[in-house]
Amino acid sequence: MSVINRAKHELNLLFNALSFFSRIPVPNKVSYSSQSLSQCVAYFPLVGWVVGLVSAGLILLLMPLLGAPLAILLSMAASCWLTGAFHEDGFADCCDGFGGGYTPEQMLSIMKDSRLGTYGVLGLCSMLAIKFSATLSLSEALNPSGLLLVLWLAHSLSRFSAVLIIWKLDYVREPSEPSKAKAVAQSIGPKELFLAFCWVAVPAALLELSMLAFALLSCLVVTLLWARYLKVKLAGYTGDTLGAQQQLSEVAIYISLLAAINTGLTL
Repeated sequence: MSVINRAKHELNLLFNALSFFSRIPVPNKVSYSSQSLSQCVAYFPLVGWVVGLVSAGLILLLMPLLGAPLAILLSMAASCWLTGAFHEDGFADCCDGFGGGYTPEQMLSIMKDSRLGTYGVLGLCSMLAIKFSATLSLSEALNPSGLLLVLWLAHSLSRFSAVLIIWKLDYVREPSEPSKAKAVAQSIGPKELFLAFCWVAVPAALLELSMLAFALLSCLVVTLLWARYLKVKLAGYTGDTLGAQQQLSEVAIYISLLAAINTGLTL
């Protein structure tokens, strides 16, 4: 494959990722296939760049005009709109499935149900409240550039952790069963994994070393624990569990950094 054709192929994969993981418009000439939708997972953390930078940019832009609380709430709303609340929906479904199901079959059936139950409502409200409180505290503890870097890293790193779940675990729904994640549920290789890591490396290289260490450690712990839990409960992952992984990792990064700052372990 020539350099030009290779570049066109990678650009097509990027547009596949933007189309699948966000509401961001893409050109009409983008081609889709099961292979391209699987390979585009390598650009999942790059979608996190867009979401993280837009979220941080809105906070920094609106905070002098509206105050930090309202600026952060509007930023969170914009983030949900950009992604179609894709990951929040997955987290809420997981709360319902694992909270109300006793067998893998029951859990999968509940997660596939589009209706939201008590566990899902409580889980989603708690997650959003924690995210808001943690981001508000970080906005008070960090300078504008520091807050931008933290949100940029958190959104890209948390999405990379979901790629790790795809890489290590098996997809558990039946092949004939409709699912949003079926297209990206194929095995990914070292190339896709390395490219996904490269997108995380950029914001990671710009963050202060001690803060980066806490962010990486918290994300790693959540990923290992969630992967183990999924292995025991479902013997693999679903699209909803990938969304939950992203949300859990993102919040864990905020909490760990805030704890490190407040205890004097960083900054």
